[in-house]
Amino acid sequence: MTSRYLAIDLGAESGRVMLGMLEDGRIVLEELSRFSNTPIRDGDAMYWNIPSLLDGIRAGLARAGALGQAITSVSPDAWGVDYALFDADGGIIEPVYHYRDPRTADGEKAALARVDWPTLFEETGIQYMLLNTSIQLCAESPGRLAKAAQLLTIADAINYLLCGVAKIEVSMASTTQLYNPRLANWSDRLIDALALPRSLFPDVVDSATTLGPLKPDLAAETGLAKLNIVASLSHDTASAVAAVPAEGERWAYISSGTWSLMGLELPEPIISDACRELNFTNEIGYGGS
Repeated sequence: MTSRYLAIDLGAESGRVMLGMLEDGRIVLEELSRFSNTPIRDGDAMYWNIPSLLDGIRAGLARAGALGQAITSVSPDAWGVDYALFDADGGIIEPVYHYRDPRTADGEKAALARVDWPTLFEETGIQYMLLNTSIQLCAESPGRLAKAAQLLTIADAINYLLCGVAKIEVSMASTTQLYNPRLANWSDRLIDALALPRSLFPDVVDSATTLGPLKPDLAAETGLAKLNIVASLSHDTASAVAAVPAEGERWAYISSGTWSLMGLELPEPIISDACRELNFTNEIGYGGS
């Protein structure tokens, strides 16, 4: 018997919808759609075009539905750190900022005026970068934050738009520099110190959590009436590392995409002065690694 699954793979330059079939212990992949992910530029400002991404995703889901085959679930992954703010009615508060938007310079000043760098690292194990979610949130206007009911990282925002369940998967939560891996929860200490509304941050779920079925209107549009939405590994790098066909303990990975990363998969984070001084980072992977 063949099991079929859909993956929505969103990168900072393009996206695709893939069909994965498990046949006799082998994974067979088929690309159903591919679409560009081109930021909107408004002067120096940069935003993500979420409606365009959704159009590409819906087209891929419709092609899957047209196959007339039973598909078990769908799960998206995306780049880390960026997020969408949603209002109380579930609408996106535009714009959805790009991590290269220049507002991060002001966010850096505001963040470091409230919390020093050693404390940021001690709480999260995440390296210092201007594009971190913590920095971006400190650049938000009071008006936007006042309107916001919740924050969802990009892949988790897609999950929400597909099924209406608002959660953040743990690998993506760890990219925000607001999640404490030792406590396995949001860092209330940092959230309070940065003067951010705690209510913005939804529950964190483990990878492979089934969130719920595809919304009825999308199910009718795509022909996928019994499709479940799963938060697998929302962070694209975590997904890539989970797929490395390595055994034992003495191996490393190189992940090349919009930028290149080299790292190790370890059972525990290394949160030390030496790690901070070298600007290494600790992001959560599959199974809590």
